[in-house]
Amino acid sequence: MELTLAAAALVAPVFLGVGAGLARLFADPDAAVDHLNRYALYFAFPALVFHGLVAADYTLPDEPGFWLLVPAALAVTALAGRLGAPRQAGTLAQMVAFGNVAYLGLPVVERVLGEASLPAASLAVAVHVTLALSVGPVLLLRWSDAGGSVRATVSRAARQPLLWAPIVGLAARLLPRDVRAVLDALADPIGRSAAPVALFLLGLYLHHHRSRMRHLGGADALHVAMKLLVLPAVTFAGAWALHRVGWLHVPEAQILCLLSAMPAAITTFAIAQQLGVGAAQTSRAIVATTLAAAATVPLTAWLVLTWLPTW
Repeated sequence: MELTLAAAALVAPVFLGVGAGLARLFADPDAAVDHLNRYALYFAFPALVFHGLVAADYTLPDEPGFWLLVPAALAVTALAGRLGAPRQAGTLAQMVAFGNVAYLGLPVVERVLGEASLPAASLAVAVHVTLALSVGPVLLLRWSDAGGSVRATVSRAARQPLLWAPIVGLAARLLPRDVRAVLDALADPIGRSAAPVALFLLGLYLHHHRSRMRHLGGADALHVAMKLLVLPAVTFAGAWALHRVGWLHVPEAQILCLLSAMPAAITTFAIAQQLGVGAAQTSRAIVATTLAAAATVPLTAWLVLTWLPTW
């Protein structure tokens, strides 16, 4: 029942976004999605990550598996895509690297595992985002044989506030408690707006681009399988192995496994469009993985809550 209520709370803003699309409340839905996405990416989610790090009284995870699992699982899955489907390797790597770990991941982790899990989840999101905004676009360019400037791509990534929010949050922990309280009070209300705004724009996006579902093919199914089946499976396997050697505790494994099941982030389309590589494929993969995640995320949450604690 608790998981059902949590899922309903997450889905409600998505349905509001779909309803806004049906009612044609926005003259230009793509422009509305772009503006809302910029607010979430540049303000709301950096504030949420900052709040998760500066407000909590916790110590950094000391088990090496927490820091190794995400890059290892992403590398294994991306290389599997490179070997198995070289013509789709660029967009597959971008999809795998940039999951919806902030927009959907943090709210899902909070609902499923509780608010106490947010600090560690924020750190895990920081690892994801760092790889997504640096390695992801580079692999998209290189593995798509599209050329392009890797230096310019990395430079654009370095200007993303979400990339710097974890560093600022950790640095702010060195400040006096009173100063931290003031900063957190400023960031908290902005961060709280992140999930509902992002989920609303997701619903609006899905409604406006619903026609793309009519043109899905084998390449789209491959993207869904790699993002929602292969990556979580590799993450679960890696988490189990790391736990067996004492390198990863179950609570952290639960967070990392749950985040691995998130669909592709909407931001991947903006990156692909900006780089001029795979924009059409990326947009279809976003829609397909988001809809398929309605079935796979609850299953992953069930495994995280019932199977992982038995390790």
